[in-house]
Amino acid sequence: MSGSISAKLLPRNVAALRRGQTPEAATRVTAGNPISTRLESGVGNCFPGLEFDMRNLERRFFPFLEVEFGADSNGRAAIFVVSVDSAAVNAAAAAATITSDQADAYRKVADGLGPGEQWTVSQMDGDFGLLGQRSLTLPIPSSTSTGDNRLPADAWTAARLLVENSPVTLRLTLVPPVPGVDEVALSGRRARYLDDSGALARIFQPGELTQSLCSPWTHDFRDCACFYWASNHPDIALPPLPADGPADQADMFNKETPWERRNRSVAGPPVATARGARDVAEMEHHQINRDWQQLNFVLERRERLAPYVPPELRARPLPDIATLLTWLRYAAGVELGVMLEYLTAAWSIRRPDNTTPADLRGDLLAAFDEMRRVAIGEMRHLRAVNDVLAHFQPPPGFTPALGVATLLPGNDPGTTRPLRLRAASAEALDDFIGIEAPSMSVDSVYARILVTVEAMARTDEQQFTLRTVMAEGEEHWRTFRFVKDWLTRHAPAEYLRAVNLQPPPAGSGPHATLQQRYRALLDALFQAYAMGMPRGAPLLNAARASMLGADGIEGALDTVANQGFLAVFDPVPDPRFAPVAPPAPDPMA
Repeated sequence: MSGSISAKLLPRNVAALRRGQTPEAATRVTAGNPISTRLESGVGNCFPGLEFDMRNLERRFFPFLEVEFGADSNGRAAIFVVSVDSAAVNAAAAAATITSDQADAYRKVADGLGPGEQWTVSQMDGDFGLLGQRSLTLPIPSSTSTGDNRLPADAWTAARLLVENSPVTLRLTLVPPVPGVDEVALSGRRARYLDDSGALARIFQPGELTQSLCSPWTHDFRDCACFYWASNHPDIALPPLPADGPADQADMFNKETPWERRNRSVAGPPVATARGARDVAEMEHHQINRDWQQLNFVLERRERLAPYVPPELRARPLPDIATLLTWLRYAAGVELGVMLEYLTAAWSIRRPDNTTPADLRGDLLAAFDEMRRVAIGEMRHLRAVNDVLAHFQPPPGFTPALGVATLLPGNDPGTTRPLRLRAASAEALDDFIGIEAPSMSVDSVYARILVTVEAMARTDEQQFTLRTVMAEGEEHWRTFRFVKDWLTRHAPAEYLRAVNLQPPPAGSGPHATLQQRYRALLDALFQAYAMGMPRGAPLLNAARASMLGADGIEGALDTVANQGFLAVFDPVPDPRFAPVAPPAPDPMA
């Protein structure tokens, strides 16, 4: 590369951003914001209805202008100027980053904005990426956007195709025409969505990416629950605590209630009955639109009436690096152990057929899919813990942690329970809920690890990894609560493949195939983790692929379960995968 060319890699996501930055600039998990609210996790859409409207990114594609993509009087797609950032224009002119003629052109556009008058983009010249350098006349003629000389499909697509930071010239025309006012030509560079830190550029205003979503979007709070675009609002929560009295000990304040409940009483909120939170009357749609300000913020499961003060992480640091490594290996063993428990339980759920009643069918499909998703999430956590381990014990000294924990954290802090591969009974689901519960069970293991790592220099990436695992554990806890609600409203004989499922007998061919594929998965993961990234990436990808499909672990689970047996995993007789015991008790913890 010649010396005249400056090459620089700009981080475009959190994973890249975490590397090479100061601790002060590190990405943090903010209290109250679930993982799905992060920009890189957002569900973008070109039409209103999901988490943000991607079209709004182009509202500021040209320096100092805010534009709107709409239709002209003939219904053709057009670009209208909404406002000019005059203060920024004046500052740029004073700093000589734009010429005085350019500043005058912007001022002319600003002066022409008023009731009944609009500037519209009549011509756009620039580099349109795959379509090359073009001079486009707007509105773009209606045609199929195919072939070598194709045009962008519409005005918004044209603006989106413009190459970031490339020169662009716009010709603006006043509509309706005003005698004596000529067209205005503006030249500048295509604006960037993100700044140098990988965050949204400062040109975007708070709420701008969501301002064109369904209006009133609160109308969808009741209809769009769990998995649709409005899912970032809570469906159920613990009611708020009154300002006086030991109300946190009262039974009613520790039972869930619909977030949109009609009765907004604080002293005596309506709470879930034995049949669940759905028995509590909710606001009508028009009431939600009118009284949305009565809906409370929810943090840590509970509605809040007063300013939120994040709780301190109260855990005793581990005494030394050797103890930290022991705890990390146990945490990895827990992740692997619960993954096996979740897979066995998921494949114990009956598969619906054409004769299955609709309500049962929906519950069966949702429960299986969610338990499978959580099990895959535990596999990611296994990788995350091994990444943290490798930081403190880098290759070649690093030995991957792939032993299963024989004792898992119990439902109460400081207790353990044995690993149990069993069907998805109510008891099993309660154990799954308990181990994933926030600030309890496995979280207490990670709390001691995290406070220890926080005291170490240059560990911002490891801290973020651990906090993410803990935050996703809370999401798993919430998911299992839903799964229990879905399944236990039916009798076990209705939702399980059989009430008393047993493992396959000795000599079972399908069971042996499952164990072979499980062993192959551990082998591939061990090699990939030991090599580190990026050298181990091909093996890691192969390991992931070996979990899915008819030829993977998924197919082997199907075969065992379809024969009427409980799909279980045997201990692997290999010292690399030896079972992991809990760390020795610490009487001072």
